[in-house]
Amino acid sequence: MIRNIPSLNNSLLFFLRGGKRSKDLTTDNYVERYNEYMVNHEKRVEKDLIDLMTKIGINASVKSDRYSLPFNKQVVHTGYGESYLNGAFETDIFFRKIMKEMIDTGSYKVRFYVLCEIEDSFPMGKVNYYFNYYKHEPKL
Repeated sequence: MIRNIPSLNNSLLFFLRGGKRSKDLTTDNYVERYNEYMVNHEKRVEKDLIDLMTKIGINASVKSDRYSLPFNKQVVHTGYGESYLNGAFETDIFFRKIMKEMIDTGSYKVRFYVLCEIEDSFPMGKVNYYFNYYKHEPKL
């Protein structure tokens, strides 16, 4: 899977520097650290989603080889960087969209993965969230 890599000047990349301008972030290790951070962020979001879906009775799981899931549905959300820079990483609205989709479609069992990408956008950048899932149909 090829991930969209934002420019090194993107203001949302403060998390790679530990919240400050750090000399240890170079063009050589930038892509590796970016991918590592985004995969960890995706795993945290997935864990929170599984907990949330379990509470409302949906059997949810993530495939061990995450990006190989042949998904048939997708929920997309874009968070924009604001004066509160972490605002682009807030997942509340994203979770609401997913829960609405699950309830509207009558889902009881899903396999999914979350893909997050930071995109260059004026002035603060944006984060695109993709909830890719496969809905299991009930056997009659």
